[in-house]
Amino acid sequence: MAIRFGESSSVGIKAVMIGFIVLLLMIPLTLLRSVVSERAGLREQAYTKVAEGWGGNVVFGGPMLVVPTERTVVENNLTKIVRTDLYLLPAQLDVAVELKLDPEPRYVGIYGVPVYQATLDIAGQFDPQALRPLLGKSNTTYLWEQSRLRLPISQVRSLREVRQARFGDQNVTLGPAGPGLYRGVEARMDLTGLMEGGVRTFHFQTVLAGSRDLSVLPVGSKTTVKLHSDWPHPSFQGAFLPVERSITASGFTARWQVLELNRSYRQAFAESEVDEATFLDSALGVGLYQTVDVYQRGERAIKYAVLFIALTFLTFFAWEQVSKIRIHPLQYLLVGLALSVFYLLLIAVSEHLAFVWAYLISALALILLIGIYIAGAFRSRKRGVFAGTAMSAVYGLLYVLVLSEDYALLLGAITLFVGLAAVMLVTRKIDWYAPRETQDD
Repeated sequence: MAIRFGESSSVGIKAVMIGFIVLLLMIPLTLLRSVVSERAGLREQAYTKVAEGWGGNVVFGGPMLVVPTERTVVENNLTKIVRTDLYLLPAQLDVAVELKLDPEPRYVGIYGVPVYQATLDIAGQFDPQALRPLLGKSNTTYLWEQSRLRLPISQVRSLREVRQARFGDQNVTLGPAGPGLYRGVEARMDLTGLMEGGVRTFHFQTVLAGSRDLSVLPVGSKTTVKLHSDWPHPSFQGAFLPVERSITASGFTARWQVLELNRSYRQAFAESEVDEATFLDSALGVGLYQTVDVYQRGERAIKYAVLFIALTFLTFFAWEQVSKIRIHPLQYLLVGLALSVFYLLLIAVSEHLAFVWAYLISALALILLIGIYIAGAFRSRKRGVFAGTAMSAVYGLLYVLVLSEDYALLLGAITLFVGLAAVMLVTRKIDWYAPRETQDD
């Protein structure tokens, strides 16, 4: 068969121009991704502002007994007193948490931040004998009468109420904590005679306010944490996952159990042996997972934008070859810009409406626009309906990809393969050297 270079070169030039248009559309898509990042950053600022006034990610733990010591040291013929603290952690710690979301989120501009109040019931006991290996050192004075009972809390401003605070058979009054291993509140205690007595019990009932995360420091030799919440989408996090959990549409219940053997610090230690980072490494807890993150979904949709624009252009190009329709490069560009604006419209609307409605509105607007444009450009209502129907299927598929978290890559790969295979099968009999003619079987 004779090769007609003129016709084949025109098809090749057209393909190159379409590829160039796809690359050109990367510019607005890149700008769209920066818009999504900017809006997500503004939302994070809203979370930070709410956390400053209400309470942010809260970390709390069971109580700790702090025993000050003074040690006489001689250096360079000078005698000085070095003060340090000994810490005793509970032998048994049982924590029950009732976490309830506030019905009204706190708003900063258009950004709503879900907040909660957590009612904590903290009970357990200390075994003073765990301190014995740290006692009896020479030149050391143990200031039992200046001891403190400290309740660690990452943000004291999150503390809304102390309903009960008991150590043994006495009520204690909590105040701001001084210097020490961890922030929180504490009470002065006279622990003279602590080592001669048996176990000491404690019981606290408090209310904490926060947002996003709630974590517990498992400071007991045996720690049991039970947490119930009306939030239906928990994200369990930290060093330990719950041994039991139940999640329903009305909330969740979870239980953790941690032993001293599971941690990197002992039940009794000097303050120089353990730092705050070591404490935090053992924390367990839950995050209030946002199932509808419009910016994450918008970002995911934009990642697939090039794929869907390329498939749309490839379909139009194949349409040109199997019919007498000729589509001008400028028309490709206009259609590509419309496809790009869809993502901007999606992000903008989803900030004010539920994501499903935002997607439906944006997709319908785009489908109507493309359908009307194709019908007018080719003076064929039938072709406009066909284009609108095809776009409906394409953006229905995109919605599935955006919603899917675990299978997004698999679905995207299958979509690309099926789309490319369809175009190849439709155009398999085309003589690209004579695109207006078809070969016989």
